Amino acid sequence: MLPRVIARLVGWAVSIFYEVERRGPPLPPGPVLLTANHPNALVDPLVIFHTAGRASKPLAKAPLFEQAFVGTLLRGLGGLPVYRRHDDPALMHLNERTFDAAIGALQDGAVVQIFPEGQSHSEPSMTPIRTGAARIALQSEERGGWRLGLHVQPVGLTYTKKSRFRGRVVAAFGDPFEVADLRESYTAGERAAVRTLTERIRERLEKLTLNYDHPDDAELVEVAERLYARQKNLVRYRERASMSQRLPRLQRFAEGVRWLRATDPDRLSTLRESVRRYLRLLTLLGASEGDVPPTYKPAVVTRYAIRQLFMLALVLPAAMVGVVTWAVPFTLTRRLPQRFRPELDQIASYKIAIALVTFPSWFAIMALAMYALFGVVTTVVAVVILPITGLAAIAWRDRQVQVRQDVRVFLRAMRHRRGRDRLGDLRRELVEEFDQLAEAWRLDREG
Repeated sequence: MLPRVIARLVGWAVSIFYEVERRGPPLPPGPVLLTANHPNALVDPLVIFHTAGRASKPLAKAPLFEQAFVGTLLRGLGGLPVYRRHDDPALMHLNERTFDAAIGALQDGAVVQIFPEGQSHSEPSMTPIRTGAARIALQSEERGGWRLGLHVQPVGLTYTKKSRFRGRVVAAFGDPFEVADLRESYTAGERAAVRTLTERIRERLEKLTLNYDHPDDAELVEVAERLYARQKNLVRYRERASMSQRLPRLQRFAEGVRWLRATDPDRLSTLRESVRRYLRLLTLLGASEGDVPPTYKPAVVTRYAIRQLFMLALVLPAAMVGVVTWAVPFTLTRRLPQRFRPELDQIASYKIAIALVTFPSWFAIMALAMYALFGVVTTVVAVVILPITGLAAIAWRDRQVQVRQDVRVFLRAMRHRRGRDRLGDLRRELVEEFDQLAEAWRLDREG
């Protein structure tokens, strides 16, 4: 019961902090070993909890279990400690106990999470993965007489603005696959089978994640995908496309950049400079997301203004109550992590951990104050209404941020018509270049 309650609580917290999306097939019945990349520390297992559809036990580095709040959370979720050499070499022998516990859980038909990279990071691509996941999977099947029916299912986690409130994350679940076909190889030599399965996991994870050879490639791919999707009418100009929609296109552009660097680095440099010129003009016109429409139709602008003003006005009273009511825990959650000086991949973990303490505590304080001042009836009403006002404040914030940017883009586009026209010309030129490169890439692969 407790793990289920905790899982729902952390799932709620993650869905509030991020816009969470899921793509891919559901988990199969029976034992499943979820293998995921690790770009965002403690948040990664929480995202998987929220999106997997089944309860799961995370493997996490042992020092986390020693922390008061995080350790309690991990133990409540059935977490299993992993002892790393650079944390404490003297405790490495305890990993056998952890592996036995993970194997036992799989033999009971459970779902186990593992992050084969071994550490959280903010590198532009996946780091080399370790063999622990493969060894757990193969030993589980061996102890089950190769009739366990264990599935390994890869999960690719991709974030945008991963350290910020209302950033986005997509959990891309790959096709589950069995490992029993490696029985003969494992019997003949464990190391070879482990290497084979590790390579399978790596290949499947790379297909589900966004990987760059160089940090600068992220900006190039992000802007190129954005303008290409609008010019090809795949997305409307001021639409915020979902990460589920964008991920395959972003991956394709990243692969194209990798190919171009290998075949024609000078052309890549020229392309990069053209995209940066486009981005500078886009920024001048105020578009930090989406793009600048080539034209604005009066009827469309009028309908948009009426609809957005109505929605903002409708939610505003509840949102204002929510802003005032929840100001204290929100401020603490935003400011306290700065005192710990966390790395980029740890910031969101600190924020969510603090939020899981401050918001429930503040809610309890408000409920007690209401009871002391106004009695039972008012307290019951407040307990129902106050969470709704918090959600209203978040919804109002998201909408007004988007509306404010749309208005800024509209006003600047009207004032700088020549800049808007130049942006359209650059967009067409770049898309023509992308199409030519795509054709050259196709011919190169076929040749």
